[in-house]
Amino acid sequence: MIKSQQPKKILSDLFCSALDAVNGCVVVEQQLQRKSIQGKVAVVAVGKAAAAMMLGAQNQLNKQIQSALIITKKGHSDKTLAWPCIESGHPIPNEKSLEAGAKLLEFIDNIPKGTTFLALISGGASALVEVLPQNIDLNSLQKINKWLLGSGLEIAEMNRVRQSVSLIKAGKALNYVPTNKMIQFLISDVKMDEKAIIGSGLFVINEQNTFKSELPDWIKEYIQIPQPIANISVDSHIVASNEMACQAVIKHAKKENFTVNYHGQSLYGDVFELAESLVKELLNAKPGIHIWGGEPTLNLPEKTGRGGRNQSLALALACILENEKGITILVGATDGNDGSTEDAGAIIDGLTLQRGQNVGLAQDYLTAADAGTFLEEAGDLLSTGPTATNVMDIVIALKEPI
Repeated sequence: MIKSQQPKKILSDLFCSALDAVNGCVVVEQQLQRKSIQGKVAVVAVGKAAAAMMLGAQNQLNKQIQSALIITKKGHSDKTLAWPCIESGHPIPNEKSLEAGAKLLEFIDNIPKGTTFLALISGGASALVEVLPQNIDLNSLQKINKWLLGSGLEIAEMNRVRQSVSLIKAGKALNYVPTNKMIQFLISDVKMDEKAIIGSGLFVINEQNTFKSELPDWIKEYIQIPQPIANISVDSHIVASNEMACQAVIKHAKKENFTVNYHGQSLYGDVFELAESLVKELLNAKPGIHIWGGEPTLNLPEKTGRGGRNQSLALALACILENEKGITILVGATDGNDGSTEDAGAIIDGLTLQRGQNVGLAQDYLTAADAGTFLEEAGDLLSTGPTATNVMDIVIALKEPI
């Protein structure tokens, strides 16, 4: 029997093995070892993992890099890098996001002919960099993004909306590229690793410009008519993904002699419906480690508290599993940020509700989109700090033999 204090440590170690496998620095170095680049290189790194990806490029390319620009989230930069770095707004774009957009176009315009342009893109780029059409100002852009974040839409649909109100997304940034030698490494934070959706596809043309969901009329007013995009060939590679992270968990768990049950890329849909289905699977499953990958969705009320989709899913699981023995579950965002919080998620068990009861009823906190406050009281929050990657979410459960 596993000692009662060990399950959280076991799950935390497994989660860390996933993060290590898809670390931005590591995966870029590995890709450049497989695919060497000759001659002078100009590098743009955009996203939450931008600094780590840039470090990987610097480690391999060294003096080949003639110029570089890093655009990332506040607190995600690396002071050991000598290249210019802009820390801009996320998850809501801000003035720095527009400054980053202007700097990006200026940087691209100054790439000499004959220099290879290497783009390093990870999730978060949608908010971190923007160039707006004349009929949209920053306030309107922020209003659109706030609506998207609370809409419950999947990331692909959200990013299609973002692409439709931008002058650089959906491949439109290619209109500013002066070179025909372009390579792109992508860390995927989207379903099916769809390249045109990652970071809203700065350098990937997206011809899918229709929407599956009905949008509010006020958003429709901002949608731009599709424009021609320069025919530039981009050699694109997915260097890290949720599947790679899950496989790392499987490898680590087997090394520790656990029976492993991988439930695939099935972590999609509403968090409350997912909570019901995950618990049902676990209660009917054999003991061992159980793994799911993906990214749930969460509809938010107008006023929200602490926590995002992962903390809401974790607390919903805890409510269903109240007093259940032998099951511990980690729900984690691989970028280390769940919603607008600095927590990645939580690790819950059948006693979570008992540990957090001093602040009130868990269900009330779920309804108020304030799961993080309850989970903090329970001592169940999962905090990693910036992880140097972003490949959606992972759920890892330990079911002990009873």
